[in-house]
Amino acid sequence: MELKKWNLHVPWFLLLLSSTHSDVGKKTSFQNHFGSPLQNQFNTKNNTRVIAQKGGLAILPCVVKINSPATVSWIRRKDFQLLTLGLSTHSSDKRFLVEHTRHMGHWSLRIKAVREEDRGFYECQLSIYPTQSIFIELKIVEAAAEISSAPELHIDEASTLRLECKLKRATENPSFVFW
Repeated sequence: MELKKWNLHVPWFLLLLSSTHSDVGKKTSFQNHFGSPLQNQFNTKNNTRVIAQKGGLAILPCVVKINSPATVSWIRRKDFQLLTLGLSTHSSDKRFLVEHTRHMGHWSLRIKAVREEDRGFYECQLSIYPTQSIFIELKIVEAAAEISSAPELHIDEASTLRLECKLKRATENPSFVFW
């Protein structure tokens, strides 16, 4: 039995589709469409968690490698709202601002007067091909003051009383304390 040789001319874009589709779901280093690895352009770790207190300031870090030619954008993932693009803020909410340190690759997202609804994931995205992103999770806590001692104290007249107040779950020093 003689085998026949077939000359198949498969268009390059079909090869491209089949090679990229097989990589779906794998957690490997970034790859371009021709299979060669791309350099990760971030110095900030993916899935970094930031904890901020309600009413305070949250700073979400995004440090990119200095030689990256890309534009940096911040996107709120729960509603896919574009917050910043380069140095421009694209949100009507004036609490959002990008903080950029020239020549160091720092592109932090600042959120002033943090609210409970600000919690969730934020994406720092580089506009290169293919697009590269890292995700930063913002958790919100509410600071609480607690006076350390028993709920009821009995002291002798003319004795000295010392009360100690502890601030719990605070991410910032308080501006003032009322007794």
